[in-house]
Amino acid sequence: MITLAFIVLIAALLIVFLITLVRQRHATTDVNELYSRLKPIYVPALLNLINPGDLIFLRTRLRRSDFLKVKRARARALIDYVGRIAFNARTLTSIGTLYRQSAQPELASAGQSLVSRAASTRILALRTLVFLKIEFILPFFDTNLTPTLSAYERAKARLDGISSTLIPAR
Repeated sequence: MITLAFIVLIAALLIVFLITLVRQRHATTDVNELYSRLKPIYVPALLNLINPGDLIFLRTRLRRSDFLKVKRARARALIDYVGRIAFNARTLTSIGTLYRQSAQPELASAGQSLVSRAASTRILALRTLVFLKIEFILPFFDTNLTPTLSAYERAKARLDGISSTLIPAR
């Protein structure tokens, strides 16, 4: 019964997400404006937050109540980071969509690749956000952020590749 309720909840969240995505989508044709919307993500700090060795160290050294406070603070910070990743992935999808409409076949192909990577990154980030919110409520729940971070880095690298090789200086 709980499994069914969980599946229904996830399906409802997915439907709400899709409706929100469609409503919020306002097309802009200015690539520079889209680039300026990208939110900064300091990856070394994020990697430090997800270091499993640090969590093990804290779990063994802190009292249980203090450890729970640290885990909640960590989850709150990770929610912010992953929210930025989800936002940037949405922006990368918009950038890729504009490039996909290019008359240059190489740029159009690269744009399609960016759209694909960014969309999968956004889905991973939103799924990770759900798990992080669960982790915030239940601190002994652990969320694996590695797939989301890897997907974001690949999408961002794809954008950097497009910007440096296929597009003249912006």
